[in-house]
Amino acid sequence: MIVPESTFTRPHAECPHPEWWTASDDQSAEVEVVELVAALIRALQPDYVVETGTFVGQMACRIGAALAANGHGRLDTIEIDPDRAHQAEMLCAGLPVTVHRMSSLDFVPTDEIGFAWFDSLLGLRAVEFEAYRPHIPAGTIVGFHDTGPQFGAGFRTALESLAAARLLRPIVLRTPRGCVLAQVL
Repeated sequence: MIVPESTFTRPHAECPHPEWWTASDDQSAEVEVVELVAALIRALQPDYVVETGTFVGQMACRIGAALAANGHGRLDTIEIDPDRAHQAEMLCAGLPVTVHRMSSLDFVPTDEIGFAWFDSLLGLRAVEFEAYRPHIPAGTIVGFHDTGPQFGAGFRTALESLAAARLLRPIVLRTPRGCVLAQVL
């Protein structure tokens, strides 16, 4: 069931109207953010996409559908929880999506990444980016979810460090849970 995001997220300085967004639960990305990522997949036409933190597969399903609509490309999505991974596999059946039941830090990309979506544990996202960086060419767009101020300064500090090291050029989107899109430098 889709409900107003304000069910899960209180107003904050970066997003004073979370009721303008919707979500199915407190863990999945906002529906509108999922739609944005799917639109990026359609617009950017990547051959290989990696997602961390699959949860139950809502984002993976939309990415997979966008890749199918493109007529090419595949998604490797990583979820450590076996029950959630199973749900994602069921949701993504028939799409160019492989759900990997493992830690994102044990996963090794099998190709050059054309788009990456980082949505695993907050403390892992910058580490995942750095681990996958050798597989992400300059100019590639990547995204990070749950970057809003309500999640603490840890990831934002890590993101600032990546930007200061000239590895990323981030754009902060003022969504309820927070979203950063960045160009890899």
